[in-house]
Amino acid sequence: MQKLPPEVEKTLTKYQEVEAQLASVMTQKGTVISYIREIERALGLLKELPNDSVVYRSTGHVLVKVSRDDAIKDLEGKKEELEIRLTSLEKMEGILKKQLEELRSTLSRYIKPTTTEHRKEVEE
Repeated sequence: MQKLPPEVEKTLTKYQEVEAQLASVMTQKGTVISYIREIERALGLLKELPNDSVVYRSTGHVLVKVSRDDAIKDLEGKKEELEIRLTSLEKMEGILKKQLEELRSTLSRYIKPTTTEHRKEVEE
């Protein structure tokens, strides 16, 4: 088996790195979406409660009594932060997908001449 030219190896390595980064971003994105949904469910429940309801927030291993409005405010703040993070991850995902497509295109240019040369050798 013949060794790949250095530029092909370098491009292939870069492709694998970007692919791994994309997988990581997709995993993070899924986690953030899950957290946002969880917060939305909690907000839905809190908003249905009367204003004078007793609400507890988990702080480490301790539950702390907070007002319903403070709990809603806190969750809305966390949701906003997560939505900003989600937007950032989506932008990163787009950039990485574009990079992968460019690297795939570069790799396909390297592969086509090799395939053509191989066909010529087989025909002879």
